[in-house]
Amino acid sequence: MWFRPEVLQSVNWAGNPNKPVEVDQNGDHHLSPRQSFAKWQETVKLTSLPWKACEIEAALELRSTIVGVILKKADELAKINIELARSNSELDAFAYIASHDLKEPLRGIHNYSSFLIEDYAHLLNEDGVSKLQTLVRLTRRMEDLIDSLLHFSRLGRIELLLKNNDLNEVVNGVIDILRINWKTIPVEINRPQPLPEALCDRIQINELFSNLISNSVKYNEREPRQLEIGYYQPGELFTDLQGHTQVLAPDAPRVYYIKDNGIGIKERHLDKIFRIFKRLHGPAKYGGGTGAGLTIAKKIVERHGGTIWVESIYGEGSVFYFTLASWRQGDERPII
Repeated sequence: MWFRPEVLQSVNWAGNPNKPVEVDQNGDHHLSPRQSFAKWQETVKLTSLPWKACEIEAALELRSTIVGVILKKADELAKINIELARSNSELDAFAYIASHDLKEPLRGIHNYSSFLIEDYAHLLNEDGVSKLQTLVRLTRRMEDLIDSLLHFSRLGRIELLLKNNDLNEVVNGVIDILRINWKTIPVEINRPQPLPEALCDRIQINELFSNLISNSVKYNEREPRQLEIGYYQPGELFTDLQGHTQVLAPDAPRVYYIKDNGIGIKERHLDKIFRIFKRLHGPAKYGGGTGAGLTIAKKIVERHGGTIWVESIYGEGSVFYFTLASWRQGDERPII
């Protein structure tokens, strides 16, 4: 649209302009009159035909139209962004208020059910006591779900406190706390190399590792339960769970991974596990849980400008990978 093709043209001159002087026998240069009035013809290359006035006018009109469309779309996008920000703020406020207001009556139901069991269990038959106990469990589970929803809604509003953190210290702290819950469960943890420092929010990254490591132990029935925690540097050879290898691009972010020898995930479920409250097993199986842990992990990674994904072989184990953006101190936005 903006460039015209070359058109070879012939231009007639009164004489050759490249020969304005004559050189005598002594090598001196002298101006001399032309000895012939024959015209000299030049072939002009790398030049297009001249622009016509109507073509220039059409190009200016096209430019004005494009600028008008862009400005109109930018204005529409700005309005949509403002409306989206308002909607998100209202949604966060709704989630907080709804969670807070729902928890109060739930506590009442839970407490009165507990009182009934304590004070009147001797007046009820076994079936009646069992139903009250089920009611207590359901109210406790409902409160856990509300807490998870409230925590998830807050993640997007909490400002990241970015500092250089030694990820080895983060992982060590997570493992020390989790081992209290593992008790007698034999767990072997392998780290091929020390983890690097990363500019991140320590509290949120701590929660990320806690969710991924606890899941690797929870959804595992082997003895011992094995975990590998490591990372790949840009430019290094990367091997996935199926044995395929590739080299990470030099400008790619580090890829962190947590690998286990657990129960694995069926392929048809791989795109569902990061949905909130999406559980692949019954609430009481594999230690229970609300099904919000991986959703929260995904949110944390995305807030750090990265991505998270999983590879799994059903019955053999899974690998959770995630990246964090290449942040620098003082950056307003991540550099991916």
